[in-house]
Amino acid sequence: MDAIRLSVDTGLFILVWLVQVIIYPSFAQIAEEKLKSWHRLYTQKILYFVGPMMFLQTGLIAWQILGDPLAYLTDGLLLAGIWVNTFLIAIPIHEKIDREGILAGHLPNLLRVNRWRSWLWTGLFLISVGRVIVL
Repeated sequence: MDAIRLSVDTGLFILVWLVQVIIYPSFAQIAEEKLKSWHRLYTQKILYFVGPMMFLQTGLIAWQILGDPLAYLTDGLLLAGIWVNTFLIAIPIHEKIDREGILAGHLPNLLRVNRWRSWLWTGLFLISVGRVIVL
């Protein structure tokens, strides 16, 4: 189970840092007249990658918490932080970009919010690495 979890955590760790370091900063390079259609396409397509992985990660961590709540409490808290950040903060920012078709003012917020997700997913990744190495 820990090896499967490590695979999923690794994928999300890599993906979130690609978004933070490459994808979100590249938004500023898109012509303003193309931003609205491009951003809508991006958010639809990235969901095909992030959505299944987040649900799989959630299922794996939930299963682990059911088996040993205290051992996986930190994992659950980090994951809860990711879900709150994603659905209550990051997605509304993306929705504003879609509605307004402008990036001004939203990109710094998006980068700041995603930085928190990046650190939370890094924490889950490091915990998984530690468990696999110890076992």
